[in-house]
Amino acid sequence: MPNAEFFLVFATAPILPFDAGAIAVDQRVRSLQIRVSTMDLRIATVGIQAALDIKGDYSPGISKR
Repeated sequence: MPNAEFFLVFATAPILPFDAGAIAVDQRVRSLQIRVSTMDLRIATVGIQAALDIKGDYSPGISKR
């Protein structure tokens, strides 16, 4: 079972909105017809809008640009 520290990380983590800016990025990326699942695309577009570097399978993690 996870300890209290584990839950504290999630309780204090900032939440990025899927707002109008992210929706605009989402629509631009969808127009490229890249094959990606809907939730992965939404996560990526929120990150792009927030100027985050989204890393793939071989370099895991998300970092601020």
